[in-house]
Amino acid sequence: MQGASRKPCLIVMTKPIYIFAGGGTGGHLFPALAVAEELSRLQPDCRIVFACSDRDIDRRILSATTYAFVVQPIHSMPRNLRGWRDFLSAYASGRRLGRSLVKDLRPAAVFGLGAFAAVPVTEAAARAGIRTALMSIDATPGLANRRLARKVDVIFTQFAQTADAFGRHADKAEAVGCPVRAGMFAGDIDEARKTFGLQADRKTLLVMAGSLGAASINQAISAISADLDELADDWQVLHVSGPGKFERVLQNTGGRIRRSVMEFCERMDLAYAVADLVLCRAGAATIGELAAVAAPAVLMPYPFHRDRQQEHNAAEMVSAGAAALVSDSVDPAVNADALRTTLLEIMRQPKQLEAMRNSAKGLSRPDAAKRVARWLSDI
Repeated sequence: MQGASRKPCLIVMTKPIYIFAGGGTGGHLFPALAVAEELSRLQPDCRIVFACSDRDIDRRILSATTYAFVVQPIHSMPRNLRGWRDFLSAYASGRRLGRSLVKDLRPAAVFGLGAFAAVPVTEAAARAGIRTALMSIDATPGLANRRLARKVDVIFTQFAQTADAFGRHADKAEAVGCPVRAGMFAGDIDEARKTFGLQADRKTLLVMAGSLGAASINQAISAISADLDELADDWQVLHVSGPGKFERVLQNTGGRIRRSVMEFCERMDLAYAVADLVLCRAGAATIGELAAVAAPAVLMPYPFHRDRQQEHNAAEMVSAGAAALVSDSVDPAVNADALRTTLLEIMRQPKQLEAMRNSAKGLSRPDAAKRVARWLSDI
């Protein structure tokens, strides 16, 4: 309207918000925290909100950070018909929450962390036209990730071969490695020995049962206690039992070899700093951390995935000579025999141990978190 006066236009600059959707295991959350750290460095004024699962491990990990988190009422897909009613009800609630979070927070981007807990919020963001990314660090993506591949703008993978599993969406995949927190590289070995009560004149075997507590690893290492005692002059054990497994592991701890046992390790940077050899599962995040800190390992992949997911995760480290593979038969006696043949022989061979460590150094990709954070921030 000609001649009419105009009111001044007030531009309100808001802090960018990012939603990280997913959780359920440390394997989903720890790489996400690495990305969150880099994102906060790139945009110090940004806000990051986690939309996590209702599992205790999520609360335990995220409560130790400064990030806000919202618990989603969603469960993994049931294995039998009786669980479908609860699953569908929870999924419907999760979708409503996802739509509400996206509408209320208006995020600059949403980062799906993979698996079931990533689905509702990531799909809601994609439908709203918000930039979306998916982290798929397992060598073989699961059903939830294959579903989300159709919706998201980019898929960040640890392994180059993972792209093939996404079929016609393979062109969205970008192999960056596994995001690892910067602090993981900064562990001080003297501080580690003091923190865990370990001695400087012995090598350290780090035993990790994982964030969910792998009973077969705990049982197998207990079954070879007498064998470990024979190495007590040269080795000691740092054993992370996993939630709910501490008391049983502690009951089976004894003998000559020095041991430090804990349920959960808040300072994995120190655990890796002191570790000369690691016995653990082959979860994707664990593989990424082992490569990042150049830690040689004996890997016992989880045996119950239909697609043998963890064996595929382990393949690159094993092929490079940085790790040895031991099949988990679930029978503690069989596993103990396998560890005697593989784990104990490596512990007795310093030259083999050093060769494995040198091989692991060639697998490190320390810029993974930064590359993902740059995409999310559109810098």
